[in-house]
Amino acid sequence: MILTLLCALVGNFISAQELKWYNPENAGCPVVQGQAFSGEARECIYNRLPDKIVGSLPKGVARLSRQTAGESICFTTDSKNITVRYRVKRRLQMHHMPATGVSGVDLYTSDKDGKELWLAAKYSFKDTVKFVYSDIAPLNMSGENHRYTLFLPLYNEVEWMEIGVDTDAEFAFEKASSLKPIVAYGTSICQGACASRPAMAWTNILQRRLDYPIVNLGFSGSAKFESSVIQALTEIDAAVYVIDGMPNAYAIPSPALQDTLAKAVRQLREKRPDTPIVLVDHCGYPHGAVYKKYRDAQGHALSALEEVYQQLRKEGVKGLYRLRHKDIGLLGEMTVEAIHMSDYGMTNYANAYEPLLRKILRKCGIMSVLKM
Repeated sequence: MILTLLCALVGNFISAQELKWYNPENAGCPVVQGQAFSGEARECIYNRLPDKIVGSLPKGVARLSRQTAGESICFTTDSKNITVRYRVKRRLQMHHMPATGVSGVDLYTSDKDGKELWLAAKYSFKDTVKFVYSDIAPLNMSGENHRYTLFLPLYNEVEWMEIGVDTDAEFAFEKASSLKPIVAYGTSICQGACASRPAMAWTNILQRRLDYPIVNLGFSGSAKFESSVIQALTEIDAAVYVIDGMPNAYAIPSPALQDTLAKAVRQLREKRPDTPIVLVDHCGYPHGAVYKKYRDAQGHALSALEEVYQQLRKEGVKGLYRLRHKDIGLLGEMTVEAIHMSDYGMTNYANAYEPLLRKILRKCGIMSVLKM
């Protein structure tokens, strides 16, 4: 009995090692989805922005641009077993955000009716991070070859990555989308804090719902509407710009805040006269009802953006849209520590954005390629 058990364990161990490994760097074409300037030279293929842009950015933004928020890799395979192994450069987790969100990956597929399916994994966070998906046999699937989307870490830098499948399985990377993306600029909430896993960041929730490329340019506490960063945005041929930086901008005193916001919008509009721009209110502090400091900060941010929005409209600036504080409807139980979003908060954020973005894309004639 003991011998039989040992043979079974050894057999399972050998079987688990019999994988063929594929590296996105060797795909022969750009395969990282959700990147601006796809195909441009980067110090690492997983950096959100290319070298030609990074050199002009503030140090904090440049550092955060190397983190893989909003990026994904799509591939097809008929393998029953998939293992993702990779190495990250920075801390695995934060005090308010788990390792699965900071440094983990997230795998999705869909059934023959297009219904989204999430794949849970067995994972380990060591020198080499590993996510293992075993004995994949989904219900209601047609054929043997299935399309998968692998979402990358929200708050870490990926140094290298390999995807392993059964040695006799077919495998192919999908080339990065060439569609004009939705470009989301913002703070830590935009980057993904504090989703429990990558696919639960609001930009990734929307990417899954719409099946449309979204470039995440959330730069945590370093998103401050700097001219060099806005210039980088103008160089992206976007379908829509989403400007969601008010959770940081509240600290800028008036009238400097209004001046900063107005200059940013004018800078975008000068280079991209026809691209829709969504200006997003400060999402709010659910504990503002208790603490005056936060109530005042929220009010300052909301009034500043309203002043700028009305002024720009008087100037005749076209194609401006608003996502207002009341549309987001933030509640305390949607946050981790009254500032950053839980998965519940991220879903609520995506719910607020989705109808507005669908309306804008429909108006631009893009709806025909969206998932309904």
